[in-house]
Amino acid sequence: MLILGITNNDTAGACIIRGSEIIAAVHEERFTRIKAHKTWPTQSIGFVLSAANKTINDVDIIAYGWKAGFNENHCLNLYVERVINECIYNFDNIDILQKRIADEINNDKEKREEFDRFIWDNHLQNKVRYIDHHDTHAWGAWLCSPFEQALVVTCDGRGDFISLSIRYINEGKETVLHREKTIDSLGYFYGRITHLLGFKANRHEGKITGLSAYGNPEHALPLMKKMIDIKYHRLVANCGDYYSPSYHGYSPTLVNEINKYSPQDIAAAAQKHMETILTELIQPYVKYHKVKNICLAGGVFGNVRLNQKLKENLGIANLFILPCMGDEGLPLAAAVTAQWRENRLRIRMDTMALGTEYTNDEIASILQQQQDLIIKTPDNMQQAVIDCLKNNNVMAFFRGKMEFGSRALCNRSIIYHANKKDVNLWLNQKLKRTEFMPFAPVIAKNLADISLINWSPADKAAEFMTITYNCKPVMLLQCPAVVHIDGSARPQIVDTEQDPFMYQLLNRWYSLTGQPCLVNTSFNRHEEPIINTPHEALSVLRNGIINAINFNDTFLVTRKDDASMGN
Repeated sequence: MLILGITNNDTAGACIIRGSEIIAAVHEERFTRIKAHKTWPTQSIGFVLSAANKTINDVDIIAYGWKAGFNENHCLNLYVERVINECIYNFDNIDILQKRIADEINNDKEKREEFDRFIWDNHLQNKVRYIDHHDTHAWGAWLCSPFEQALVVTCDGRGDFISLSIRYINEGKETVLHREKTIDSLGYFYGRITHLLGFKANRHEGKITGLSAYGNPEHALPLMKKMIDIKYHRLVANCGDYYSPSYHGYSPTLVNEINKYSPQDIAAAAQKHMETILTELIQPYVKYHKVKNICLAGGVFGNVRLNQKLKENLGIANLFILPCMGDEGLPLAAAVTAQWRENRLRIRMDTMALGTEYTNDEIASILQQQQDLIIKTPDNMQQAVIDCLKNNNVMAFFRGKMEFGSRALCNRSIIYHANKKDVNLWLNQKLKRTEFMPFAPVIAKNLADISLINWSPADKAAEFMTITYNCKPVMLLQCPAVVHIDGSARPQIVDTEQDPFMYQLLNRWYSLTGQPCLVNTSFNRHEEPIINTPHEALSVLRNGIINAINFNDTFLVTRKDDASMGN
């Protein structure tokens, strides 16, 4: 059965699966070059259908992870109780609840109509499966995880009137334990802090996570509790001056309160408050069901530090985060959920290399037209990369299929050595990025145990750069560029089976330098999507941001005028 997953909301894209195989998945932003493009994914749909060698008429099911409607069974009692509570205790701000509900309906209406037009125009009415937003996140996470039994937690800004869910799934049987409204949203809470600190909400939350390590959480924690907190094991936001379930609209009272503290202390308090709230909400269900495994999905769990703290605080053995955890992952999550519901087939997540690729012949044809560049085909590309790194040159990798999701995992990555702390400053300046997180390390699996505290070979999350670990002395001493001020790092662990080239390269680098990792950051400029085509890659090379590109572990490309490469 051929299943096509589509999202036309934040970071639009498409995914196609056949049986238990994910054939292809891609984001529309990679084609349009507009980051997080909220549009109809015409090129994404065309690409994944082409990858399957099929047309739209060959598809058996179209899966859509936004029902864009009010599910009475999920929501009615929650919203009635919330409105009653607000009428009793906070009636002056009841209009905020009314606006949230109206916005939820209106904001989704246009996108749902756009999807429905596509279905109607292509005569696919009998093939559509509308799946609840948080069901999509939850089942996508469990189905792609290695677990049979797990607690599954979703958390984001909003989706089909819900912002959080907790459920227990055991061998495909589900019990929903907890849901929260979009009125009381941790995603909106953290997004509002992001905006108040001068960044873009629903885009730059990772900067707040990085900044939080520089502050003292205790100073501004009482203010965070004024915004949103737990009461009687439910999330309750203080709608009014201190909170609104939206990324827009900030009262003078809140702005004045925020300005009493340093940005570092605000970020630290928001991070600590998020960790505490989620631990408190999840902990009773962990104890009751005696679970050792947890799956996470939803945009909030893009917070890699939060994921580490949840694993530690909850005392669980295994944590899996869907690598495309936010709404950018809805095409994949909807497709695998539909496949499970139709055929009881599971997909195991082994790679995120699901996008476009270029053959060596295609790349050679492009490179032959570049008169201002030097193109080499080294007999030993690993040695050629090592030589570049030893000479302090910045390498870019353009290898195989482009990654799906927000993380570059060495197919579209910039690679550098990690033994100097100032790398973060000058390389970010080159890339025109404003970052508080250090670069991420890529580490061979056999070197992970000497590098990271409490890492286990069973930690699937570490393969996709979705969790942080505290670092051991060899990382602190030898690889300061990838260690945060709090002593943590967010690694990508590479197995020899998944990527033998990188695995061997990392081991050779360690033998030569004593450094157990290399820097891995996404191959893109600030506020641009990850590189998609060889021409885009060559443009970055010409701009002097990088010194060399490894194309498909075959071609080494440099500029003729780059003296650092000995050209």
